Amino acid sequence: MSQDRLAQIEHVACRISQTERLALALLTGCLVAVLGVAAWLTPDPSGMGTHQQLGFPPCTSVSLLGLRCPACGMTTSWALMSEGRIAEALSANTGGAMLFVIAWLSVPWLGWICAKGSVQARQVWGIFALSGTVASMLIAFISWVWYFATSRF
Repeated sequence: MSQDRLAQIEHVACRISQTERLALALLTGCLVAVLGVAAWLTPDPSGMGTHQQLGFPPCTSVSLLGLRCPACGMTTSWALMSEGRIAEALSANTGGAMLFVIAWLSVPWLGWICAKGSVQARQVWGIFALSGTVASMLIAFISWVWYFATSRF
């Protein structure tokens, strides 16, 4: 096999498929939609409950037990982040604010991956998105545990 043919094969192997590009473009569209909804919402002044503007019921944990759940304030944190109110977003739900940043950074990154088709860039983004999401969820859970440890029942 000639050197030129080997170079062509290596070049193709370093590109993601059209199907994967389409899936990543769809994911990018979903992230843009969720970020758009967050920008459209009015953050609830209580630091939680913003999700009710979307027709969802109040948090079951708060309604039944009077206690926040790990996701309480997550939608509010996204709405606050979209307004640039970072300190308030972190107070509403730290993990949610972190997830917002991951989504916000992912949109242009995924757009670039779709345009260029780089396998390496997709792999790096995958590690970023997965580790960032896991860290955000851990922080949301730890914040919830801290809430219980410092609350008086």
